[in-house]
Amino acid sequence: MIITANRLELKRDQKLVIIPIGDIHHNAPSHDAAKLREIIQWAAASAKRPDRLIRVKLMGDELDTMSASERRSHTSASYHESTRLRFEKMIFADLMNFYRELTPIHHLIDTVVCGNHTYRFQEQGTGKLVGKTTSEVLAERLNVPFLGVCGVHVYELHPPGSTGTFPFKILMHHGFGAAQTKPASIRQMLSLRERFPNMDLYIMGHNHVKITTTTEGIDVRRDHRNNKWRMVERQQAFVRSGSFLKGYVEGEVVAAGQGSYVEEHCYAPAGLGVTTCNLRWRLNESGRLTGFKLHVQE
Repeated sequence: MIITANRLELKRDQKLVIIPIGDIHHNAPSHDAAKLREIIQWAAASAKRPDRLIRVKLMGDELDTMSASERRSHTSASYHESTRLRFEKMIFADLMNFYRELTPIHHLIDTVVCGNHTYRFQEQGTGKLVGKTTSEVLAERLNVPFLGVCGVHVYELHPPGSTGTFPFKILMHHGFGAAQTKPASIRQMLSLRERFPNMDLYIMGHNHVKITTTTEGIDVRRDHRNNKWRMVERQQAFVRSGSFLKGYVEGEVVAAGQGSYVEEHCYAPAGLGVTTCNLRWRLNESGRLTGFKLHVQE
């Protein structure tokens, strides 16, 4: 597991907005290009506001490339080298089209997670791409950490005028299993806390079910001014990133393995777009910073 961290200065009147973008399937016939452009423009415009600090996390499946079983079949297939090279050049071209689509928010993206629909370049004709997945190449182009399918990113939140920092710990996993309903998806998200109990935010994608929730609890921490332990509120947020792949497309015929797999298997339709986690400083009666408060939304 990759663990990365960076220091963020969050002003007293600012809100940190964390936007996971995942399951884009940018080169799929049913990709919702208009919806993705809308989200990109909204994030870019929000970042210009002085009371906002925007950070974007790519959660995998940026392209509609191969599943695990398809990758195994592709590896064992008896293709000519020239055929494999043409295929890989096509994937790279699709990846660069997606990269250019993200141009307005390049500076806001700070981590990349790998999905289950991915591809590892293998042909020598692709040069320095050999051995890297599509998500890894994307992370290199953006010059941000590549976490693989699961990783932790810590924001060391620094309030201006203070020497201390508040760690905000984020666990990201692309997702697994087939939880297609909101209750099942929420249970799957909450189960992450059993394995990683001390995160502040849990982000998962994969099943295209867009959900958010928080849990509240009580913790005890030492007050370094008087060396006494005190009771504090503890919030944890759970965010499932959405999708940009249409499940049911009017006018599209689904038959004999063609068309939307969502419609073929009669899965529940999912709302396209993103979810967000919003963070502000928590102040006590005297105006002293005591931590942060969370709000999540679909």
